[in-house]
Amino acid sequence: MKEKPTEIEGILQKWMGGRVLEVCVDCVESAVAAVEGGADRLELCAALSEGGLTPTTGLLVAVKKHINRPVHVFCMVRPRGGPMIYSEAEMEVIIHDAQELIQAGADGLVFGALTNDGTIDSKLCKLFREIAGNLPCTFHRAFDLLKDPVTELEKVIDLGYERILTSGKRATALEGSATLTKLVAAARGRIKIMAGAGLNSSNVACILNQTGVTECHASARVSREFGAEACAGARMGSGKDNILMVTCPHEVRAIKHAMAPY
Repeated sequence: MKEKPTEIEGILQKWMGGRVLEVCVDCVESAVAAVEGGADRLELCAALSEGGLTPTTGLLVAVKKHINRPVHVFCMVRPRGGPMIYSEAEMEVIIHDAQELIQAGADGLVFGALTNDGTIDSKLCKLFREIAGNLPCTFHRAFDLLKDPVTELEKVIDLGYERILTSGKRATALEGSATLTKLVAAARGRIKIMAGAGLNSSNVACILNQTGVTECHASARVSREFGAEACAGARMGSGKDNILMVTCPHEVRAIKHAMAPY
C-alpha cells in the first residue's frame, strides 16, 4: 500500500526537527527536480517571473502524476500580476479557479488580497478561506506589502490561515530577519511563519538561527538554455525564448542539508 504524503512528511519532519522546505515551481520539470532533491512541499504556480500566478489544473494533474514520491502540492491562486487588490469581477475568477484546483486534487491553497489603504482585504480572504474548506491555506507575500504586518498578523490568524509566507517586508528574507523574528514571537505558535525570498543553501541556516522560523520557501532555480537560438526580432515575452528557469535538485538537496539540525 502506498504511503500517504502526511505519513512520509511526518517521518521527515521529525528527523528534521520540524523544519520544512517548500519549493515553488511552475513546470513539471521543476516539480520533479524539487521532489528528487528532497522538497517537503511544493507551491505550484504559473509564471514565477511574475511572482507566481494561478496554475492550470492540467499542470497540477501532471505534476502529481510525474513526481516520484507523494508530497503535498499547494496551488497559488492569483489571477494576474501587479497589485493584490481585486475587483468584484476578479473575485469571481479567484473563487472559480480555487474550486477547480480543489477538484483537481490540490492539497492546499496559497492566497492573499489587500485593500487600497494597505490592509488585508478581510472580506475576500475570509470568503476564500471558506471556499478552501478543510484544505490548509497559506497567506502569500502580499503580507510584505502591508503597512503594519505585526498588527495584521492577528487578522490572518483570525481568518484561519495556517501559515504566512514573508520576507519580513524586505527584498530578501535575510535582510528581513529582524521583522521575521518579531513575527515568530508575535505568532506564539498560533500560525507558522515561513521565510521566503532570496533563500538558498548558503544563507538558510543563518535565517533559521536568527529568526526562529521552522519553514522555508525557495525556488532553487538555475537557467537552462535550449538548442534553438534566440531570435533578434520576434519574441513571445519579455525574456529570452530559448532560456528556461528550472529547479535544480542539487540546490534543493543542499538547502535541505543546511536546514538539518546538528
